[in-house]
Amino acid sequence: MADVARLAKVSLSTVSRVINRRAVVNKATLARVESAIQELGYQPNAFARGLMLRRSEILGLVLPDLHGEFYSEIIRGANSQARELGYSLIISSTRDGNDSQSLLTGTRLRSLLDGVAIMVSEMTDRVQTLLADSPIPYVLLDDDIEGTPHDSVVIDQHQGAMAMMRHLVVHCDVRRVIFVGGLATNFDTSARLEAYRQVLREKGMTVGPDDIHFLNYEYDTAFDLGLQRARDWAGACVFAANDEMAAGIIAAALASGLAVPQDLAVVGFDDTRISRMVRPALTTVRVPMFDLGAKAVGLLCQRIAEPARQPTQICLHPELVVRESCGCKGRAPEPT
Repeated sequence: MADVARLAKVSLSTVSRVINRRAVVNKATLARVESAIQELGYQPNAFARGLMLRRSEILGLVLPDLHGEFYSEIIRGANSQARELGYSLIISSTRDGNDSQSLLTGTRLRSLLDGVAIMVSEMTDRVQTLLADSPIPYVLLDDDIEGTPHDSVVIDQHQGAMAMMRHLVVHCDVRRVIFVGGLATNFDTSARLEAYRQVLREKGMTVGPDDIHFLNYEYDTAFDLGLQRARDWAGACVFAANDEMAAGIIAAALASGLAVPQDLAVVGFDDTRISRMVRPALTTVRVPMFDLGAKAVGLLCQRIAEPARQPTQICLHPELVVRESCGCKGRAPEPT
């Protein structure tokens, strides 16, 4: 900084004001300092700057997993918004299934992070306690905690699954729907399963003992289940709770000698790229994954800037996308 000050013929404090944007500097002085910084290749010490400003300009993003396009799109949206707002992003996952331990580790990084955006797979009592006691600002993605002041960005999972189910039973005239979800305790699975049950109740349709299955949102386990059950499901439609499992079931049905959708219809959820790559192309529900990450980071930065403001919740709405795999492309879906 002393070298920059000498070259620009300004005081050390003026260089500091330019670097940290803490006060107005006239345009001519600003131009000289920025030119000196560029000429000397000066890089501010991030840790020293963070100590002085009492912020690191680093945000955390904790997700249940980092595998697959669903999470990569959330990361892409979060990173894009963080960069636009002048922050860097550190990403972690709870892949080991221990949400509470991962969050505990994250909050121990409070001296490094200005705030954290969090998506957990299960909202357990332990996780709620950790979040309620968080020493740093946080925003929840795709979940909420009643009675605790915080910001959140949620997807209307129920509305998206309702639109899919009504499309199947009303416009595709499906008489039996098989539900294949993630873990039974998973928030998204629970919301989509409740919509599945609700529409069947509305239409007076029953749920058979072999009509609901809980997996792990992965292609391989869905493929294995499909090999075991596809022939028994012939004439029905499988509603998979994500596109990856839907693709696994389509592959298993084809391997079992069934035609999709003629013998077995299959639909998914999320509208990741795999939905357009499989054949037949997948009917699914489009989730605004990029926006989920971007808006969570936007809310987090607002909270950092205004710690005392009222909690905000943003609700994003999914959209039914009708393609070939349901067997009734071209029919208009029922308004929801």
